[in-house]
Amino acid sequence: MRRVIIVILGLALMGFIGTCIYFVAGVSSTIPPIKKYVFFGNVNSFLLGMQKYAAADSEILFKITDTTGNKQNGYGIYMNLEIRNSNSDIEYNLKCEEKDNEGIRSTIVKLIGIHDKNNYKLGGYGIEGIGVRQMVSDFETGFLVKLKEKEGVAVKPYIDNHR
Repeated sequence: MRRVIIVILGLALMGFIGTCIYFVAGVSSTIPPIKKYVFFGNVNSFLLGMQKYAAADSEILFKITDTTGNKQNGYGIYMNLEIRNSNSDIEYNLKCEEKDNEGIRSTIVKLIGIHDKNNYKLGGYGIEGIGVRQMVSDFETGFLVKLKEKEGVAVKPYIDNHR
């Protein structure tokens, strides 16, 4: 009987340690964004501009996929932006968060992933992925420039001065 109790306690302890390792590994394995951008305005203005621009262009699909966080810590809004044309069908995974730095409200936009839906070998979640650098360049020179021209939503590369 004593052996059975020791085995059960040992299994419970291993299960507890395994669970702890799983959660620690999950938190520490968060992949940094491919690139960060800043919009000097609130999240709602940014999202409204994105929605208007996508609604006016049949080759662009824009969808908010998730919201995380809370009122006290701030919200993170996840979205997918799909840009289709005759040559490609590229999906950009974005996350935006509102920041208030000394009374200046801004929205940080993180480019999390890029995927070529016609060629599964292109894209990924890091800048070193095959074709990612070119797709980032296309995103900036194509989509972001047109977003500013058509909706007045100026999104610029984010420079983190607190490193």
